[in-house]
Amino acid sequence: MSAKFTHVAWQQTDLNASEKLVLLKLADLSGNDGSVAIALAEIAKECLLGEFALADLLTSLASKGLVEKGHVESRGREQIHHFRLMLSEGHRLPVIETTNRPAPASQPSRVTTLQQSSAPGWSVPSFDIYKVPPASRNTVWQNFVRENGTNTTNITRLARQLEDWLEYAKRSGSLQAVIGEQPGYRKESKVVSTSAQDGNASTSSQYLSTHELNEFEIPDWAAQTIAFSRLKIDPNLFWEKFVVYYKARANEYTNVTQMLNKLRLWIVNEKQAEDRRKQAEERRRQSYQSSSKSADVSPSEEFREYLRGQGKNPNF
Repeated sequence: MSAKFTHVAWQQTDLNASEKLVLLKLADLSGNDGSVAIALAEIAKECLLGEFALADLLTSLASKGLVEKGHVESRGREQIHHFRLMLSEGHRLPVIETTNRPAPASQPSRVTTLQQSSAPGWSVPSFDIYKVPPASRNTVWQNFVRENGTNTTNITRLARQLEDWLEYAKRSGSLQAVIGEQPGYRKESKVVSTSAQDGNASTSSQYLSTHELNEFEIPDWAAQTIAFSRLKIDPNLFWEKFVVYYKARANEYTNVTQMLNKLRLWIVNEKQAEDRRKQAEERRRQSYQSSSKSADVSPSEEFREYLRGQGKNPNF
């Protein structure tokens, strides 16, 4: 094997795939002077070619001046063909020259702390809820960062901390001192403080916290809806289940209208569950009546009927 001729063979660009494969095989078998002796049958088998196709490729390589044909030697029934590689570097792949230019001096990056930054885009909904004007939002954000510390980079958690801080600042009056007197701000502040004391919402536009709902006391905005729902379940028990469900989830600030929509959805689901229980009880009663006439009910069927009476759908 000649590393020199193999390297030069790889650089040839005016060949097709079959010609280059045969040329590389010859370079792999050649000596230091480029001489190589091969049997056409063996080379054709290794290159996945027929003998006639290999002979045509060798003729093409010779016409391009890459291979020089020599004599043919007979060894028994086998003929050994002698060739000499005439590879030159005239058709090598072009070399792209690059100049090592000095890298441009990078400008020193400016590091801005959260306390010096402006209010991010995700804080806009929170500022809209508490009616913070655009001109004061950067100042309010910087006060929040300075007082809260922002020891987390999770945007969802940081947004909740911002809402909690805005709520506290609004009740304590520090938020009003920063943003100044805004139209309608004092009136809304009174509504929020009143609802914080008695737990009742007076208008549908007031925002409330799900974690601040009292599961043992039904507020006025929910009492009328539950009273006209005509649920068979105890209203106090229904309200307790409703509040405990939302307290088990992440705290969210929402207005009374949205909470009423969620409450009405719970009422619809509870009525559907009552209807399913009635239907299951009726099926159970009819099953008992028919089974008492024909034969005794098996324990497994009796257990399935019991599950149907609980509003479940056994599939075993």
